[in-house]
Amino acid sequence: MDMKALSKLLAIRATGHDHVVVALSGGVDSALVAAAAHAALGKSAVAVTVHSELTARRDFTRAVEIAEHIGIEHHPLLAQVLNNERIRRNDETRCYHCKNAIFELMSLEYGDACLIVDGTNRDDDPARPGLRAVREHGVFSPLLEAGLGKGKVRELARVNGLPNWNAPSESCLATRIPVGNSLSRETLNRVQVMESFFQERGVETLRARPDNLVVTVEYLPQFVDIINENRDKFAALIKGIGLRSVLFKEWSE
Repeated sequence: MDMKALSKLLAIRATGHDHVVVALSGGVDSALVAAAAHAALGKSAVAVTVHSELTARRDFTRAVEIAEHIGIEHHPLLAQVLNNERIRRNDETRCYHCKNAIFELMSLEYGDACLIVDGTNRDDDPARPGLRAVREHGVFSPLLEAGLGKGKVRELARVNGLPNWNAPSESCLATRIPVGNSLSRETLNRVQVMESFFQERGVETLRARPDNLVVTVEYLPQFVDIINENRDKFAALIKGIGLRSVLFKEWSE
């Protein structure tokens, strides 16, 4: 499967639809789908990035940059998902309710005649709650349909010049909060502040996981020097936002 074949698959599936809406997160999977959709359908394909309380600023910025690189029309779609109590309570079904709300919003915004496509691939766990919402809303997953896993997706992205082909996998801010701990804007903003502190100093990916008054910072081993150089400054930062102490932990993807 190459880019031409992926574009052909999208073009065939789009038959009978007014336009295609690509759910573009800024990650490599959805970026490849957006590039294939643009190549196949031109102006009949648009990329949409949902910006909610769970979206990291860096992820949204990356999505904007990717869309510009591809040349696909890009629309931000604002969503206030914390107004939904089923999302806010942060139980095991949170991802399902969040995806469900997002796809409902996209369908409302772009109409029933659109085809929504996403970046789900062969290696994604089919038991993930969010994939239930994908199936229920009839979202088309061309990478999954083509049998493409993460390794092949990155290879195709590299060959086709996508600048994020080797970018680390990211997830929404809610994944930093222990299941069962309610989500709030304050807690999610804390996560954003803490992760941005190290990202601005060159740490490409990390997870800041607050639990009560303690935060655990998980980082990849190659960034240990940056972490060590900034421990004291970070300790001062967390106290300023209402946390008490920090634990640092090496993390392997």
